[in-house]
Amino acid sequence: MKLTSKRSYVQTARAAASLETEEAILAAFRSLLEERWYDEITLDDVAQRAGSTRQTVIRRFGGKAGLLAAFTRQIGNEIETRRAATKPGDLAGAAATVVADYETAGEMVLRLLSLEGRIPEIAATLEIGRTGHRRWVEQTFAPRLAAFPEGERLTRLSHLLVATDVWSWFLFRRTQGHSVDETVRLMSAMIAEILH
Repeated sequence: MKLTSKRSYVQTARAAASLETEEAILAAFRSLLEERWYDEITLDDVAQRAGSTRQTVIRRFGGKAGLLAAFTRQIGNEIETRRAATKPGDLAGAAATVVADYETAGEMVLRLLSLEGRIPEIAATLEIGRTGHRRWVEQTFAPRLAAFPEGERLTRLSHLLVATDVWSWFLFRRTQGHSVDETVRLMSAMIAEILH
């Protein structure tokens, strides 16, 4: 009985250590993505930052494409959780939520978008992001969109997708130099105009 308990404890400890290793590797990969272009990151870079080895990264994730897929799931869940807090129909809240997301990950997303078409594995990550964003826009603005006939509703949905896109955030924040608060105000105004 004691031998079984000890074996169970060892297995639990190993599983916990394995999970910690995977989390450290993903955190290292994420921090590198926030600083560099995807194609400039090597598995050695990830391993060094994670305090691990290249072989461990390969064993856990199969390579850089596997790391990107795991990171995509992780950040997708985080974004979905944050955005779920937005009440449907709350235009200012929606703008604040999406701007906060882009303040955290916007530059990284733009770098990935810039590599689309050049690096095959990036396409799946971007498609997951686009699908999640569309679903959020549809759910968040559903009460207001419901007031329009179907054809008009689809047109306004297309406008909302552009108004809340990372490129709109980039234009307000980086190209025009607006503050976060002003960007939220401007994006809210665009959304309100689309749904007027």
